[in-house]
Amino acid sequence: MRNQTYSSKKSVYFLFINGPHHVHHLIGPALTFASIQNQYKTIIVSGNPNNTTIIKKIHKSFNNADFELIEIPVPLRYKFKWYKGNKLYPPIYDRLEKIASLIHNALAIVTTSHLIPGLLKKHGINNPFLFYLYHGIGTRAYSFELSQGQFDYLLVPGKYYRDRLINEGVCKEEQLALVGHPKFDWLKNNSSKKNKLFNNNNPIFYYNPHWELEISSFIKWRNIILNFFKKNIQYNLIFAPHPLIKHNAYNKNYSINHNLEDAENIIIDFESEKLLDETYIKNADVYIGDVSSMAVYWVIKRPRPCIFINAHGINWANDESYIIWNYGIVIEKQKYLAETILKSLNNKDYELKQKNLKDSFIYTNKTKSSSTLCAEFLIEKLVHNREK
Repeated sequence: MRNQTYSSKKSVYFLFINGPHHVHHLIGPALTFASIQNQYKTIIVSGNPNNTTIIKKIHKSFNNADFELIEIPVPLRYKFKWYKGNKLYPPIYDRLEKIASLIHNALAIVTTSHLIPGLLKKHGINNPFLFYLYHGIGTRAYSFELSQGQFDYLLVPGKYYRDRLINEGVCKEEQLALVGHPKFDWLKNNSSKKNKLFNNNNPIFYYNPHWELEISSFIKWRNIILNFFKKNIQYNLIFAPHPLIKHNAYNKNYSINHNLEDAENIIIDFESEKLLDETYIKNADVYIGDVSSMAVYWVIKRPRPCIFINAHGINWANDESYIIWNYGIVIEKQKYLAETILKSLNNKDYELKQKNLKDSFIYTNKTKSSSTLCAEFLIEKLVHNREK
């Protein structure tokens, strides 16, 4: 790794300008690309110190990765807790603006953000080839918006995503590559072992609400769920929302203080590494969520009971965005929470269905990692377009 001045000629930029929860999806392909070829310059751009820490840590496992690292400075105000409720990092449009002049003549840009084509257009950047790698494995409509077709190529997790993108007219088959899910490469080698999180052997429930309040159960259900588990100490609860719940708290005007430090059967976590390394997925017995793609991780990792909260009265049964709700119990009314909790513990109604989910959602190659498939596809397309 080198921190130095460089030319953008024949440079491939890997953008890590979202939050830390995006890093593990792209860092494997980026470092693999830097390790297996030398005809293109690999440039990794980090948008905040937390991203940089993760990048440098994972780089230790890639001794042959030759790349240049750009660390975009974070304004001093972000280091103070009083600034916007301790907002964790600047927004993506701010980060891109800081590097716009550098990436103007890049050969290619690889990103996990579907916002990049629009932001580049605002800066008059039209030359680089654009590669999009899915940072989650959910099924909501935003992952299949027509704007995704603005990317030259999309690296997708599995057949479900490929087929849906084609069928909904988002892009053509030649724009797509089945690469699996690179984060699983990292998890395979670095995921924590199952460990004891509570001082008892009671069932563990994992409540993981999404960050978008319009579709999340966070505001309407969090206190109901927390109070239930506080009163019912025969159960344990991990309350670990999407990291953006904390990040957006100030702007959205809600509190993340729940004053439950004395509840020995409840863990509340808004930002630790356990949110990213599968600690909670490995240790919990029942998943409680809404629209997060974490539910897909849960099912693929090991089929187990799921409870999905329909907090906004969605007519979901025939909506492709909510297809994962077919793999668990859906609850709409808070008065049914207790009986749903009890029913879920030994519920095997969805087990067979869950076991079959992985084949369509996650592509696997018997001889190559997902990160290798991504890197090789990048090289193939860059060489192909250069020779045109």
